[in-house]
Amino acid sequence: MEQYLALYRQWRPQTFEEVVGQEHVTRTLKNAVDRGRLVHAYLFCGPRGTGKTSTARILAKAVNCQNPRSGEPCNECPNCRQISQGNSLDVFEIDAASNRGIDEIRALRERVTLSPAEGKYKIYIIDEVHMLTPEAFNALLKTLEEPPAHVFFILATTEPRKVPATIISRCQRFDFRPLKIKDVVGRLRQVAEASGFEVEEKALALIAQKAGGGMRDALSLLDQVLATGERKISAALAASVLGFTEEALLLNLGEALARGEGGQALRLLNEALQKGQEPRQLLSDFLNHCRDLLLLAVDPQSTSLVSAGEEFLPYLRKQAREFGAERVLALLRCLQEAANNMRWSDFPRIELEMALAQFLNERNIRNDLNRRLAALEEKVEALERAFAGLEHTTASRIEPAQVVPVNPAAAAGAQGSIAEADRRGSASPASQKEERPAIKTLSLEDIKQRWPKVLEALRKKSVALQAFLREGEPFSLEGQTLTIAFKAAFHMENAAKPKNKAVLEEVCRRFWGQPLQLEFILSPPTGQAPKNSEAANIEMLARIKELFGAEVVENEDEVGG
Repeated sequence: MEQYLALYRQWRPQTFEEVVGQEHVTRTLKNAVDRGRLVHAYLFCGPRGTGKTSTARILAKAVNCQNPRSGEPCNECPNCRQISQGNSLDVFEIDAASNRGIDEIRALRERVTLSPAEGKYKIYIIDEVHMLTPEAFNALLKTLEEPPAHVFFILATTEPRKVPATIISRCQRFDFRPLKIKDVVGRLRQVAEASGFEVEEKALALIAQKAGGGMRDALSLLDQVLATGERKISAALAASVLGFTEEALLLNLGEALARGEGGQALRLLNEALQKGQEPRQLLSDFLNHCRDLLLLAVDPQSTSLVSAGEEFLPYLRKQAREFGAERVLALLRCLQEAANNMRWSDFPRIELEMALAQFLNERNIRNDLNRRLAALEEKVEALERAFAGLEHTTASRIEPAQVVPVNPAAAAGAQGSIAEADRRGSASPASQKEERPAIKTLSLEDIKQRWPKVLEALRKKSVALQAFLREGEPFSLEGQTLTIAFKAAFHMENAAKPKNKAVLEEVCRRFWGQPLQLEFILSPPTGQAPKNSEAANIEMLARIKELFGAEVVENEDEVGG
């Protein structure tokens, strides 16, 4: 029975034109061959399966081809056929992973001086060159810098950062890029049709996605799917063979997390694992699903970047709206952390369950905080409305009869008697005399004597302002400037606010019939505090207690004084 040849070996590129997705490399090399501008050493860098070794072999054929065609090998002459079959005496492929010591490089240095056996050049292809030891690199350095005229070196590596700078500087470097999904799908379609199989486009896309930008991996996965024996390969069959998670399960899992249904999310996870889904693959698929959600949450029109099929786009858009970009980012962070932990954990299922639980817990904490903030905002608004209502309902209680206008005739000399007028006519002369005595000259003693009355009137305007002013008292009067002294900065700063100061000045003007300029200072009061100063805040504290459920607690240190 003839041994089956894997697809990636059957379909290895034989010309620069057949190399997929690396036009920036193949075009340059083909022109260099065609114009005779080849250098003695090349360095091919890039991920696995992107065509580095295949391109090196094509370049080896092109430089030794007997009938090159515009820089391309003919693949018909003896030299091309022997290189393609791996039988050429002039092309040496060295695996640096297993020939990494200084002895192997010394043997190579001895052979390079020999002339080619069949073609014009000897080509040394050193794969995974970063695996060489420092001593081997040092031994290679001089030969690589000035090799014989008949020798070419082609170094290939997946980790160029591990190659010494002295080696890189002596080579012409080409970086091979991961292949685009559409390029891989196009190649897979060509291979499947040539092999006599009908494969759904979605199945080809799944294979290309699984390959991660490598053509060799993609062809190996296609080989695995075709081995099922089915002549028609559906997306469901390909997903089953390759271990992909069903899109419906991913949507349901995302829906449960969006709604905060932790139990349902864990049941769906268990269901997938019971069907044989590998936790790492499930996490990888769900990460890709969340990436689609993030793209649609940021831009609902970015469908070209989404990896899911078109039939799932309406569900993805709806789910992206339910999550929002911020919550999708939080979920992605939890899943990415789980992916990192899985690399070292013997319990990948637990890591995945922990990631989902962490996301749900953070969501619950955020929701609880939002509820608390909303409730607090409602209580603050209610308190503001209550104080605003007090100001409205009590503004009319300050009797206009208390206003004592200034007698214009007194402006030229000493202050005369103040004419009083009761606009309502309801106050008796006795009460008028008590409330509005005729003050010829306003003094500090007069202000101190009637200051409690001012506070009573002020309470009808603003309970809070009255509470602040009870902690202060008139300190000095110079001309029309009244200075009020406070014991604490807190009370002084609140009383001095422009709005509060304007209210106090208006009440003072009503009492004494003349405008006073108010100033506030922080110093010990000259008189005794009112006996009922502790009761000044009772109404405000009662309202706060009603809204916030607060309790008045005495400080034990102060009580024990």
